[in-house]
Formats: sequence, structure tokens, C-alpha cells
Amino acid sequence: MGVHKKSEKRIKKEAYWKKLEKLTDDYTKALIVDGDNVSSKQISKLRFQLRSIGAHMLFGKNTLIKACLNHKMAEPSEGDEDFEERKKTWKKCDELEKLVNLMKGNSGIIFCGDNMGEVKKMIDKEAREAPAKAGSIAPCEVWIRAGPTGLDPKQTAFFQSLQI
Repeated sequence: MGVHKKSEKRIKKEAYWKKLEKLTDDYTKALIVDGDNVSSKQISKLRFQLRSIGAHMLFGKNTLIKACLNHKMAEPSEGDEDFEERKKTWKKCDELEKLVNLMKGNSGIIFCGDNMGEVKKMIDKEAREAPAKAGSIAPCEVWIRAGPTGLDPKQTAFFQSLQI
């Protein structure tokens, strides 16, 4: 039987896996961030700022992140491919289970050391208000009182698109 060449996609996934394992080894604290209504320019700018204080932001496929974290939590057994290399460095890390449970939707992880306050300040500085879209959930309660809109019936399509 011939040797199969790994696809480019597979190589990228393995590199991502190793990167996530390294980050969980190197950092003691992490923040979960929601990436909804965040532009790629904001994320890029924030990543650059976080690097200056030694923090690292990671977005990716939740399934891959969960699989990697579950693998890292599982104790190595003799039947595993990577048993020899993992048995030397494996340590129990149940705290990663909390991260696994929080990975839902468009979320990412910011790995940081003891500088969580600085990270929060950077995130808050980059926060922007997002326009209302159909199906989006407001971060706070919104009340619109009944009454005239000041618009003629032809101009109410905006409210209908927002399902108001």
C-alpha cells in the first residue's frame, strides 16, 4: 500500500492543532470573545495590539478547537499514535473543559497571562456600535413606543425588513 500525501487542508489543520496546544501550554488565562458584528479590520487591529502585550487571539472552527482541547485533557493511553511524546508532558487540566463548553457560535479565544485588565481595555477601545439587522439580538433591552413614525407608508419598508 502506497503512502498517501497529506492534503493542504489537512496540513493547515494539524498546524492549527499544534498552535492551539502550544497556546494552552504557554498561557494560564483565557478570555472567550464573541465575533458577531465585528469587522475583519477590527480583529486585525486588535490582534496587532494584543501581540504588543504578549497576548494571542485565536479564531477558528469550534469543532477543531473542541477536539484539540478534549484530546489535551484526555490521559494518553498506550494505543494512541502520540503516546510516547504525550506521556512525558501530559498533566491533568480539567479547567479546559470550561473553554470547551463555551465554544459556541462565532467565538474566539484570547490567551493572556496576568494582563487581563489591559486586554479588556483594548477590546473596549475597539468596540463599535453595530447597525440593527434582521435576526440579530440586541445586547441590551430596546423599547420602541407605539406612535407615529413620521414616515409615509412607502418608507416603512425599513421597519418591515427589521421585522418590527
